[in-house]
Amino acid sequence: MSLPLRDAAVHQAPAVPRSPCAGPPITEGSLVDFSRDLLGGLFRLHREHGPIAAIRDPSAGGQMVVCLFDPHYNKLVLSRHDAFLARFFGIRGPKRSSQRRVTCGLLAMNGEQHKRNRRIVKEPFGPRAIAAYRPTIRALAEEESAAWEDGQRFDFNDAMIRYMLRVTSRLLFGLDEPTLAYQLGEQIAQWVALNNELGIGALVSTPEFHAGYEGLLEFAEGLEKNVLELIRRRRDDPDPNAVDVLSILVRMHDAQGGLSDEELVGQCCVLFAAAHMTTAHSFSWTTFLAAQHPEVMQRLYEQTLDGTVDEPPPGGGASLLERVIKEAMRVLPASAYSIRVNAEATRLGPLDLPRGTPIVFTPLIVHRLPQTFADPTRFDPDRWLTARPSAYAYHPFGAGPRRCIGGPLAMEVLRTTLPVLWRDWRLSVQPGARVDAEVKSTMLNPVHGVPMIARRHTDGEEFVASPVSGNVADLVDLPGPGPATRRPR
Repeated sequence: MSLPLRDAAVHQAPAVPRSPCAGPPITEGSLVDFSRDLLGGLFRLHREHGPIAAIRDPSAGGQMVVCLFDPHYNKLVLSRHDAFLARFFGIRGPKRSSQRRVTCGLLAMNGEQHKRNRRIVKEPFGPRAIAAYRPTIRALAEEESAAWEDGQRFDFNDAMIRYMLRVTSRLLFGLDEPTLAYQLGEQIAQWVALNNELGIGALVSTPEFHAGYEGLLEFAEGLEKNVLELIRRRRDDPDPNAVDVLSILVRMHDAQGGLSDEELVGQCCVLFAAAHMTTAHSFSWTTFLAAQHPEVMQRLYEQTLDGTVDEPPPGGGASLLERVIKEAMRVLPASAYSIRVNAEATRLGPLDLPRGTPIVFTPLIVHRLPQTFADPTRFDPDRWLTARPSAYAYHPFGAGPRRCIGGPLAMEVLRTTLPVLWRDWRLSVQPGARVDAEVKSTMLNPVHGVPMIARRHTDGEEFVASPVSGNVADLVDLPGPGPATRRPR
């Protein structure tokens, strides 16, 4: 039987020792063990300490990681980008290494370099550019849908990872050489996976880190070489009408000139890393939740057929499609956490932080605070007809001056693709499937995928929720199996 998170977050995991009730909100424990069960560890820290907490590892020289679980603390940190610096990748590599250069994209930059690069990089993520990407996204969605077969049983998350590899590669690297773009996208995806596997080694030395570190540095060298080759092709044969992100960045200049090749390499790798897997997981969690709430899926299907799924309701506000996506990002946020580090020693609430302390902020917990969202573990898209949370209480794309620049494009990919898939296919979760969530790297990852069945629509057939097991039921209330019992407002 599944246990609610308030009682036992991921109840299979070993308990983290509780700190004494008196004193600062610090739990003594192993950061390596904590990293192996981030989902359970974050919920336990919040349960034990409340809005701010830390885990401190005596075996690692007292290294501490601070976790924020409250909009107030989120605002203190995220609104002060000069005092709390970004850290997108834990492993930067030696100063003159390829690993250092390929990790130096917008999400890892700080200070004046970040300000200038953000001014330039925002152009391919603005409304005009996004509108130009829409036909490509729709064409790729139609290709994906056409490849499925009636009655097909498949891992929907794996399908969306492969789909987003094509989408991200095409949008980032262009349409003229799709094979090269996909090959480079696959290489970046491998590089991201290597970084994720070795991530804790940036804080605590582990045998796995030492075994894989040299391999990561070598892989980064090959990646940088291939990205530079694509940049060279864009510079040597520029296309003023090309609308891929790299072509736009190569053309962009400001008073100081254009981006250097080194900056372009970092932007390409980090932008791809930020977009690929998180959007794929957003597809999976959104479709899983809709499929397990038949009354929501029925209405989505009806509005997809009549072309109103992305239109605001008569009284104004967000469309049904946008409400479903926003609610899925609230209860199962694909981006589970992000990190800042303090530039100088500082005091944050009850904690004294040495310079360079990792500070985690996580929508996994902040998005389910009852003072912000009533009945927070319920999947209720219609709450967004009236909900107006602050930017620091609902932050699927971060908040403050460093809010994710690619958020609007990710939403466009979701809004354009999902109606195509839902129009063509009646998607349901495979009965008896085990759906477990884990925090892997910074993402909420489906451990065993999301097993689904795709069937052609049949007149009069009802959408039906399937019986499932797994810890996903600890994160969100799921209705019993069967057809819809009520219709949404």
